[in-house]
Amino acid sequence: MQRILMVFALIALGCDGDTMADAGPPPDDTGVAPGDAGVDGGPPPPPFVPDSYCPGSAGCEAGAGGTLEVGAAAVTITPIIDDTTDILSVDTDGDGEFEPGDGDEFADRDGVPGFQGVWIAGFGNARAASGVNDDVWARAVVMQNADTTIALVSLDVIGWFKPDMDVIREMVADLGIDHVAISATHTHQNRDTIGIWGIAQDSTGRSDAYNQRVREGAAQAIRDAHETLRPANVQYAAVDLREKPGGVTRWVGDLRDPVILDPEIRVMRFVEAGTETTIGTLVNFATHPEYLDDRNTLISSDVAHWLRDGIESGVDGPGGERVDGVGGVAVFMNGAVGSQIGPNGLDVQTWAGEALSQRDDVYRWTGTVGGQLAYFVLESLGPDGGSTTDETAALGYRTRTFFVDVQNVGFHIAILQQLFDRPGHNWDPDDLLIAGENEPDLLTEVTVLDIGRAQLITAPGELDPQLFLGGYDGAYTPDGVPIIAADNENPPDLDAAPGPPYLRDRARADAEQVWLLGQTNDYLGYLVPEYNYQLAETAPYLDQAPGDHYEETNSVGVDGWPTIRRELEALLAWSPDEG
Repeated sequence: MQRILMVFALIALGCDGDTMADAGPPPDDTGVAPGDAGVDGGPPPPPFVPDSYCPGSAGCEAGAGGTLEVGAAAVTITPIIDDTTDILSVDTDGDGEFEPGDGDEFADRDGVPGFQGVWIAGFGNARAASGVNDDVWARAVVMQNADTTIALVSLDVIGWFKPDMDVIREMVADLGIDHVAISATHTHQNRDTIGIWGIAQDSTGRSDAYNQRVREGAAQAIRDAHETLRPANVQYAAVDLREKPGGVTRWVGDLRDPVILDPEIRVMRFVEAGTETTIGTLVNFATHPEYLDDRNTLISSDVAHWLRDGIESGVDGPGGERVDGVGGVAVFMNGAVGSQIGPNGLDVQTWAGEALSQRDDVYRWTGTVGGQLAYFVLESLGPDGGSTTDETAALGYRTRTFFVDVQNVGFHIAILQQLFDRPGHNWDPDDLLIAGENEPDLLTEVTVLDIGRAQLITAPGELDPQLFLGGYDGAYTPDGVPIIAADNENPPDLDAAPGPPYLRDRARADAEQVWLLGQTNDYLGYLVPEYNYQLAETAPYLDQAPGDHYEETNSVGVDGWPTIRRELEALLAWSPDEG
């Protein structure tokens, strides 16, 4: 997310806040805001209980013992861009952004005064789509065993708020699915679904009509996947990029110190029982899909397009041989991408060793990365890839909703300017929104899912990988890259970094794979480690502190991650026996 809305802060803070006037349900079982339970002599909070869970609750007593059935589907959600769509016609500096002060012009093709662009999310403002490079999708996998049914959905959008997810769940409520988890791939090359990437910082880029199309596409993908449920086996595989020629930095890098990133691609392939027919392949890998860069004005799912296409249809291997794809529906679910994990300082090369430049040919550069990642996935699923296949998989989930305080003044402004479309809670909209005194909470959600040998942990934003992995000993720092740059003017104090257990360590003891699903079940921006959370002395949240502290300006606030962490840790520690 970009840094937003500084100039008009004082004006906006006096705007009407009626759109946020939903008192909402109590934050947790105590009926008080997060962090308040048991203080000031009040009663201690009751035992932690998830909002819902399977197996073990009424109606879904079992999640194993039956036949594992799986269905998968994909539905296009590509924005319509035709001869009635306003586009940038003169781009004087070639940066893809509409800057009339520099002499840029637009083609008014819809007959409506002003530039009504299809605003692309993820970099700066005023980047209007001019066409489509590849379709963007809603992709779903539905799994059922005994009494438990789970759907995983991946949307090719920058982010997707929990209220929109709840609408999708309502749209498929008749299917009897116990839990629907919805994730954003976080592509930086599709229409703005959040609201802060419009033509200017005080203008939303969100389109109600397009967001409705995404809802309908997601619901249809779930329905199509559910309709095709059939007995399935599950194949588990993994790729460690540290072990590949050239190392991790051929494909992904980190912009924020300490340099710690998740180098693993985790894979689950569902195969129709008794056949070799792929139903769907789930792929979990942490990277910002912004490989096509900020100059691009063509709609795309970015690197995920080439990754998924290669898995489904095949790719060229290192020796020039054609490697067959596995077919089915490939579903990419992003991971821990906080601290700007993505295409940073990469040494991208063809299999033949030709060095490629992002600036010279961004599509070939991005396609090479995606195609090589797809090759590694296919290799891991092959006879020598070390994968494991089971005839069935036990299913389960537990989920928890709770409130997070919005402390970020920039987000306050976006709320009051109605750039975001989601309700706020526990504040007085008839009074001024005052930071620390009268500011809204957001209702958010975390989930833990079990699929056989794997446990999946959701994060409602861009989680810094060190919060998932640790890695302060350099274990997850690429070879040849310092964990802290020598020229960092404000380096993090690793002596103050937390010790284990980290989030992955808290997964169930017998989980052979632990997945982190980022931007899943909500989108709250960056989730920043407490020990290295720094705000600017002047204009906190609007300006960034010296050093690598951009992420704080696009987080919900200093209490955001601690609140989410407490809920996740409690959810991971909980079992149905406690309910």
